[in-house]
This record gives sequence, C-alpha cells and structure tokens, in this order.
Amino acid sequence: MRIVCRLAGALLLTVSLLGAAPVVDKTKLESYLRYAEGFTDNVHFSIEDPVASPIPNFYRLMVHLSTDSGAKLDRVYYMTADGKEILNGSLWDLNKSPFADKLAQMPDSGFAFGPADAKVKLVIFSDFECPYCRQFAKTVRENIPKKYPNDVRVVFEDFPLEPIHPWARTAAEASHCIGDQNADLFWEYHDWMFGNAAEIKPDNVKAKILAWATEHKLDTAKLESCLDTHAKAALVSQSEAKGRALGVEQTPTSFANGRQVPQALPWKDLDTVIQMELKRASETAASPVISH
Repeated sequence: MRIVCRLAGALLLTVSLLGAAPVVDKTKLESYLRYAEGFTDNVHFSIEDPVASPIPNFYRLMVHLSTDSGAKLDRVYYMTADGKEILNGSLWDLNKSPFADKLAQMPDSGFAFGPADAKVKLVIFSDFECPYCRQFAKTVRENIPKKYPNDVRVVFEDFPLEPIHPWARTAAEASHCIGDQNADLFWEYHDWMFGNAAEIKPDNVKAKILAWATEHKLDTAKLESCLDTHAKAALVSQSEAKGRALGVEQTPTSFANGRQVPQALPWKDLDTVIQMELKRASETAASPVISH
C-alpha cells in the first residue's frame, strides 16, 4: 500500500530543469510534518536536503528528531521530483530487495566475523551494558560460527543508550581503542565485556578494562590515554547516527540483509530469519520476479 502525505501549500521553492533534487521550504515542511505525525512542540526538527534514493523518481529526505531530555529519532521520507508529495511508507521494486534503501545506508565499518562475501550479512546495533544485548550476543557467538561459518557475516555497530546505561559509551570507546592496537582482540573483548557486565559499574569500568588489557599484553598507557581523551568518541557517535538513520530506537536491533530484526531473538527464531535470507538468495539467483 502506498501512503502519501500531500503537502498543503507550496513547499517547493525551486526545481532544477536538469533533474536536481527539489529544494524545499523546511519551515513549512516541519509545520506540515508536525501536524501529520502528531509531534508536539517539545520535539525539535533538523531536516536534511533531499538526496538521491534507490527508488526511481523519489528523493530520500532525512528528518532528525530530538528532545531536550536527549532522546533522538530519525525518520526517512521520500519526496517526488517535483517536491509536491512525500511518501511515508514503502515502495518496492519487485526485481530488487524490498530493503534496498536500508541496504544502501547499511554500515560495514564495524568489527566483523565471517566471510566478506557471505550470502547473509547480519549488522547488529548493540550496547555493552544492555542485558538484552548480552543475551543476543551469546546467541550469535555460540551458534552462527558453528552452523554458518561460510554463509553469514556478523558486523557489530555501537549504539550505547547513555540515558539509561551510564558506562556503555566508555565500553564502546574502549573497544575501538583496543581494536587499534590489535583488531583480532575485539571479539575477545566483546565476549568478556558482555560476560562480566554484572560486575562493571560506572566507577570501575575503566579499571576493569585496563586490567583486562594488561592480561592481554596491550599497551595500557596508550589505552588509558585513548580513553581519557575520548579519541574514539567520534567513531561511536558515527555508528549511533547510522543506526538512527536506519530507524534504530532500542538495543539490540539487527538487520539481516537489510531486514530489521528487533529485540534479542532466541536462536530458533534467528535461525529462521537466516534460512529465509539464504532461500531468497537462491530464488533471486534463479530468476527475477518481473521480466521485460
């Protein structure tokens, strides 16, 4: 079903005859979206310029929402080339993945295991302090390497929920500091951090991390400096921004070949999702849905 918000009034200011993205009056667009979506005055808007999207004849319009309490949410809309309509929903090309737009935005810069050319890529936005993330991490680490060593690639992305998890960002920054020294140690750190989360507090997280680093023969002075200067804070923030752009609001949130997988699924259900993606890969390789 196609759900379209028709814009009241002339939001379009100029449209290039060469087919450039429409330039909109963002004040009027914000007013319209506030009314259409029911956003109250305490929600702040930041609207990006429309950019090209995988959907023919539509431009991708990213809207960043925030509140004074620190809550953040990103919404994606699609605008027609003439700037008169926006789409709030999904429009699918039957010969492409229904998650083509999410795939175009999907990060692949995080720490990963599994072949780069695996048929299924599972991108996980996670928080080291989140108990549900701990449960899901155990499920992923214990099962995927055993059953799908060649078919699934797992990518870890940071999404620390600071308002409720006070040491999660420190743990995330530390993972990158450690990865700089020895990328092969990331997954050991990942497993240790989740496995020992119950013992970690805001006032001892740094000491615990440095003690772990000492056991693994890392340069602790370099690691401590990296933590104290927040040298990797920008990387964590970039990961968070990528997650919000994909609609991530809670952790863990995963994407299997672009398909959003909310919450900490038990292995039986996650395995079903992976099987679905493997089956789809075989079907699309055989023949397209629509031929011309």
